Amino acid sequence: MARIQTEHGARNVQTDEIKGRKVEVVTGYDANSDKYPVHVYIDGEKVVGRFIADRMSEGFDLGFSIAAQELDQR
Repeated sequence: MARIQTEHGARNVQTDEIKGRKVEVVTGYDANSDKYPVHVYIDGEKVVGRFIADRMSEGFDLGFSIAAQELDQR
């Protein structure tokens, strides 16, 4: 499938399907750190870890990469 952006603004969300599982990646700008914290959900379950990117696009790429790695390990 292709990534679809479902939310814009302070909270930005993209969804996609990887190996038949729904993946959501959430990011938004944090002014305190000048970074983009990234949260990854697979079928609604949060992937444990602290992920940070320098740009929003990098955050989405990182999040989907983390999801793919997580699914490979399951």
